[in-house]
Amino acid sequence: MSESDLNTGYKVCKDLKVNEKCFRLHEYNEGDFNELFHEHVPKHRISSDNASAFMKALVVRHSPLGDPEILRTYLNNRGKNPGAIQLGQVVIEYPEPGVIRRYFSCGNTSAWYDEVIIPAQFRAASNG
Repeated sequence: MSESDLNTGYKVCKDLKVNEKCFRLHEYNEGDFNELFHEHVPKHRISSDNASAFMKALVVRHSPLGDPEILRTYLNNRGKNPGAIQLGQVVIEYPEPGVIRRYFSCGNTSAWYDEVIIPAQFRAASNG
């Protein structure tokens, strides 16, 4: 597999800048993806751990889970009552050269954030 095979180009924000993280939340509804949230923040203002936690919080907020189920998503697996709910893991992909995406999905709702990790590769063709 070549590096270009990894670059999906899927919904990368045209306004993404080198010093930002771009957060997006989409919901699938009857054949369409509706954007529910899209915001940019300076990279230095939010760590990767907090960015991933925020992304999961967005998905949970827009899910059909009630308060008891949300609590159960935070439980460990040491015990059976109440049972823990596993929401899944953050997936990493590279939607375009120089950009990393961290992605999380639950049901019909998906959140991700993109950030530039190799500025020299980021949109090099359009910059030169």
